[in-house]
Amino acid sequence: AQMQASGKKKKELRYRSVISDIFDGSILSLVQCLTCDRVSTTVETFQDLSLPIPGKEDLAKLHSAIYQNVPAKTGACGDNYASQGWIAFIMEYIRRFVVSCIPSWFWGPVVTLEDCLAAFFAADELKALFSSSAGDNMYSCERCKKLRNGVKYCKVLRLPEILCIHLKRFRHEVMYSFKINSHVSFPLEGLDLRPFLAKECVSQITTYDLLSVICHHGTAGSGHYIAYCQNVINGQWYEFDDQYVTEVHETVVQNAEAYVLFYRKSSEEAVRERQKVVSLASMKEHSLLQFYISREWLNKFNTFAEPGPITNHTFLCSHGGIPPNKYHYIDDLVVILPQNVWEYLYNRFGGGPAVNHLYVCSICQVEIEALAKRRRIEIDTFIKLNKAFQAEESPSVIYCISMQWFREWEAFVKGKDNEPPGPIDNSKIALTKAGGHVQVKQGADYGQISEETWVYLSTLYGGGPEIAIRQNVAQVQEMETLHGEQKIEAETRAV
Repeated sequence: AQMQASGKKKKELRYRSVISDIFDGSILSLVQCLTCDRVSTTVETFQDLSLPIPGKEDLAKLHSAIYQNVPAKTGACGDNYASQGWIAFIMEYIRRFVVSCIPSWFWGPVVTLEDCLAAFFAADELKALFSSSAGDNMYSCERCKKLRNGVKYCKVLRLPEILCIHLKRFRHEVMYSFKINSHVSFPLEGLDLRPFLAKECVSQITTYDLLSVICHHGTAGSGHYIAYCQNVINGQWYEFDDQYVTEVHETVVQNAEAYVLFYRKSSEEAVRERQKVVSLASMKEHSLLQFYISREWLNKFNTFAEPGPITNHTFLCSHGGIPPNKYHYIDDLVVILPQNVWEYLYNRFGGGPAVNHLYVCSICQVEIEALAKRRRIEIDTFIKLNKAFQAEESPSVIYCISMQWFREWEAFVKGKDNEPPGPIDNSKIALTKAGGHVQVKQGADYGQISEETWVYLSTLYGGGPEIAIRQNVAQVQEMETLHGEQKIEAETRAV
């Protein structure tokens, strides 16, 4: 009711899941205009990092920039593969075929995963003038209001619990496709992302251990996938090849031609904290109070390096009680902890709130009953008014209503959506003519309702605009007179 009174549109809901909890990270992208020095920032969520595999020239630039302690300006690594005519195309194709047949050490330095990360996070020049080399890197400054030279770079704002890294091994040009077979060395333990963090980064743990590797064997046109995964209980690596699972040594994993890598945050401190909680829980002394904690958060504590603050709101309502619809399965949502364990976790991670008594929220119960009553009244009134409308043989006025809004309202009154639809929005079906007359658009998705139904819904929800289809009574009478005259004339001729 408050949302209807304010006239605001429904706010966009943000959803989270176990996937987003595990894989979501965020990147801070910055673009600086080299004319006015204006810096624009954008925060983007990622669930994987797609890294370029730098070539020999790109590696030289990256390493030179590292030694000189200046930002590398490598451009988009691999752009040198772009087509530059038939001769260049043939020479490049031959070179790539030869490279794929000869060990990579023959051609120069080994590419590391850190090199690929450095290439991804390297500063990228943005061009003010269009050229074949500029491509998508053209930049228009919002302050200068015109194309300018600029520089773009990005840093990590928040690290995910599981870091998924995709190596760009496949390139698809207009005339041909090929696979980059360069070996990329990667660490099994201790991958450190500190060099790529923004100063505002909220993550405390920055090191990762390898958990799994996906490999592709074959060409750009066909091939076969296998995976290497570690059993975190015994530390042993296994090769998964269709229905075959084989135990392998870690050197086999290190020599694999990685395509996708999964890294997991590593923290000895997190392991010690779990051991501390187990020892506190096993103490013989019984506390006078017991506390309830979210089972979902406790699972994070047992598996995540950074579980974040305690989130008991997953089983509580906004009033601090148990929502009536959750009470019958509350045992699946909470775990009972002794006082000493709760105090240790609360002092270490914060969050909350503290809960040592579970009760059904009476406020929510009243709201649920009021909502059910509102839905019942609205749907019963609509059915009654619509039946009367259907019984009319020749209604003088018919009102149009957007079917998009009507479907949202129908989902609300039938209990499929907990939020009411907001004000009636006929803007997509309305066409305003000269003089301010509003009529329905041709081919628009709309429904026809009676004047009484329109008044009822608009009184509840407001909105508009009002679109009425009016029958011209005088025109109908004129058509009936014309048909009568034609009939008399036909009968006269027959005589």
